Amino acid sequence: MISAYMLAGQKVSHKINANLYSVIVFFLGGSVLLVYNLANHYSLTEYNSSDWMYFLLLAVIPTIFGQFIFNLLLKSMGATTVSVGIIGEPVLAILLAYVFLGEIMSAFQFIGGIMTLFGMGMYFWAKSLKYTVAKY
Repeated sequence: MISAYMLAGQKVSHKINANLYSVIVFFLGGSVLLVYNLANHYSLTEYNSSDWMYFLLLAVIPTIFGQFIFNLLLKSMGATTVSVGIIGEPVLAILLAYVFLGEIMSAFQFIGGIMTLFGMGMYFWAKSLKYTVAKY
């Protein structure tokens, strides 16, 4: 689904502003989640005040500073390149949880994270070679 999202974003990034595209996508995503929660009779308000602070932080940090930046990048980079960058998000989340929350990193997470970072590095290295050769 993220690939479809990126490809759609790449198509419309040259037609509409990234701000407008982000608002539309975030509104649609929120609407789908609202319908899902209402259909399954999940409470929308019965949360502790600390939970609301986490909801706010989740809305601001990963959504505005994460997905919005990806939407901006789609105009200047290809959807493939942005998608490869997104693959690193879970690895970063595991590392941050290990450092800041004291979570334990399993051997599978460590090995998978190394493999993921290695694959991302290979992609970006090969891409940089393509541009280096193209200059000469």
